[in-house]
Amino acid sequence: MTHIPDPAAAPPLRWGFLGAGMIADYLAESARAGTTQILQAIGSRSKEKAQAFADKYDIPVACGSYEELVARPDVDVVYIATPNSEHHANTRLALEAGKNVLVEKPFTLTQGDAIDLAKLAQAKGLFITEAMWTRFLPHQIELRRRVANGDLGDLITAVADFGECDIPDFSNRFFSKALGGGSFYDKGIYPLMWIADLFGIPQTVQARAEMVPTGVDGHISVILGYPDQGVHAVAQSSILVQTPAAAWVAGTMGYCEVPGFWSPAPLHFSFADGTKETWEWAGVASRGYEYELAATAQAITDGLLTHPLIPIEETIAIQGLLDEIRAQIGLTWNQ
Repeated sequence: MTHIPDPAAAPPLRWGFLGAGMIADYLAESARAGTTQILQAIGSRSKEKAQAFADKYDIPVACGSYEELVARPDVDVVYIATPNSEHHANTRLALEAGKNVLVEKPFTLTQGDAIDLAKLAQAKGLFITEAMWTRFLPHQIELRRRVANGDLGDLITAVADFGECDIPDFSNRFFSKALGGGSFYDKGIYPLMWIADLFGIPQTVQARAEMVPTGVDGHISVILGYPDQGVHAVAQSSILVQTPAAAWVAGTMGYCEVPGFWSPAPLHFSFADGTKETWEWAGVASRGYEYELAATAQAITDGLLTHPLIPIEETIAIQGLLDEIRAQIGLTWNQ
């Protein structure tokens, strides 16, 4: 994709949200602000929580269980917005019910679980894609276009980081093994996916992490190697400290800095001839999730079974890298 589509132009589908937490709030806000998508139903394990969410976003149906949500014939696609540890089971539930799915990142906790869901979706002829919303943001589409055009020359290296410490409390889900927490699965997936978008799937990974008492990584740095190209890049994340949450990519003809790369952001180019350029998109209506929602609706309408900007095959490969990173830092899940 080299052009930036209008999210409001995508054909409207009827969405069911499975989970009523913070990320579901963000998507609902964006759907209302920038798309024609239909928020049809919300499902939660608590009927009261589902009803509160439905009232907030004028959603006609509130379901007190996930089973009730996926069984509804008036839902075309289910967005999985539950904790990391529940993605596999919840996505399987939706697929078994015959629903297309958009699954919040990280897709699953293991590559084996990702393969299982991909096979099930394929067998049923259903759409499945990881909700890596950053792939659909206007600045990322423009950066991808500029790289493909050779504006930066041959890419040599990149660095991306994402650190947040909103609630430095070990009872928070970010620090929970049982919920699939940790720095890299919650935050580092963004730098990893950003680099993979520009360089491709890394051939090697080398990880160094600082673990916290709950047994997950609090801070981590990962070197992503591309020996066939003779280059490497660095992804890092933290749930212990706030970081600039910025990224840059450099090639033989210049570099591009992206502050706040994981959300709608400007692009700052500096070229080898001394010239500079800033690119910025003014059309983001809300938090920016509207582009992902619209792209999913368009792909399903077009009969695709995964989205080409974040195909299920790439998600499976990335899950394999996450497995290797966990092995290197000694992180095992409580399952």
